[in-house]
Amino acid sequence: MSLIQPPSKITQFANFTRSSAGLEKTLRLIQAVAQIVADVAADRTVASQWGLAKGQLALSRRFFRFFNFIDCFDRVAGLLGGRVGGNEGALTLLIELARWSCLGGYFLLEDLTILHAMKIHPPKWTWNVTVLEEAYKLWFYALSLSLVGAVWSLLFTVSGPSTGPGKGGKKGGKKNGKVAGTSNQALRRTLLKRIVVDGCDLLIPGVFLGWLVVGDAVVGAAMVVSTLLAGRDVWGRVNS
Repeated sequence: MSLIQPPSKITQFANFTRSSAGLEKTLRLIQAVAQIVADVAADRTVASQWGLAKGQLALSRRFFRFFNFIDCFDRVAGLLGGRVGGNEGALTLLIELARWSCLGGYFLLEDLTILHAMKIHPPKWTWNVTVLEEAYKLWFYALSLSLVGAVWSLLFTVSGPSTGPGKGGKKGGKKNGKVAGTSNQALRRTLLKRIVVDGCDLLIPGVFLGWLVVGDAVVGAAMVVSTLLAGRDVWGRVNS
């Protein structure tokens, strides 16, 4: 019996919020709730206050992802150089290249409008609207490509466990088949979670661009779902 006591939930939450990823997810969850309340509140004053809170939280989160374009373009360089994704097929590789290129372009273009969001640039400099629209188009494309890639991998890449006889004997073949089956199950869960998260997040740029027509409360609810699912992975990572 282990004498080491697991950390309490309060300690785990503190670890979660001390990490940049965990704090960003916490702010995102609060922003999603604020967006829902601002949309469904009957009182205009209450709706305005929650809407202002949503805007301030959204601005705060932009600083957490300000340099994310570096990671995205490094991922593209890794795919081109063979440092990552060495076992991917040609189609999956192309999807991943396009996905990470679009995502990096989104972060980079969004960064160009940060001074407008902070009300530092004068209002007459309206080019930020066009830049932000192009940024959200790239974000929409990146999420769409991520969904396509995940569905493709789920249907054609993830195979069942190999249970055929191996060179290591019957016992070794069963053991290898069990390991392969466990690995495939984990990959399936990861892909399914990616589909749900990206599918929910797709509403954000889609509504912003007018390509999807849903209410702000629906978008906020989708943000809650995607944030909880993505935040669970961060929680496990910082508390492992």
